[in-house]
Amino acid sequence: MSKDRIFAAAKEVLEREGIAGLSMRRIAQVSGMSPMSLYRHYADKDALLNALMADGLMAWEERTASIRAKAPLQWLERLFDEFLAFALEEPHRVEAAFFLPAPKARQYPGDFAAGRSPVIAMAVTKIDQAKAEGLLGDVAALDLALTLSALAQGLVSMHRAGRFASDAEFTKLYRSMMRNTLKSFSSYRKRRST
Repeated sequence: MSKDRIFAAAKEVLEREGIAGLSMRRIAQVSGMSPMSLYRHYADKDALLNALMADGLMAWEERTASIRAKAPLQWLERLFDEFLAFALEEPHRVEAAFFLPAPKARQYPGDFAAGRSPVIAMAVTKIDQAKAEGLLGDVAALDLALTLSALAQGLVSMHRAGRFASDAEFTKLYRSMMRNTLKSFSSYRKRRST
């Protein structure tokens, strides 16, 4: 099917050339189709960017749904680890999900507060559970979820830009920073109550 061929070509261009390489002309070239034929399946480049983003987010949501930890802080740590694995194993999908300038991308705070991000909604639930169990301090769950998400995505973007000497160095620093940040919110309550 032509639409599948176009989408596969767009994913290939994104993987090989990054966001900068995503032009309708380049996608047409890789797919072996004329640029005009792409517009029969995707109204414009924005429609294709939205489709790539949706594909990346769906892959991320599927990975997150596989986390089986019941304890809330353990679940959050597994979430960090799963995002790290996603970033290392499927970097083009991470780029599509979180870094493409897709017009239909979710907007903070409205879309997230309304639960339109399944992963953030799960994280908020776990953060609220941890707060109820006295494991986290008095911080808004959505704000903490965004803080952790922004840190993870920021570290991944630095890694993608070649700012770490190796995957091993990146992995070690990522895990340390994510856990230390989460711990800082758990110790915040203890500091405030003393």
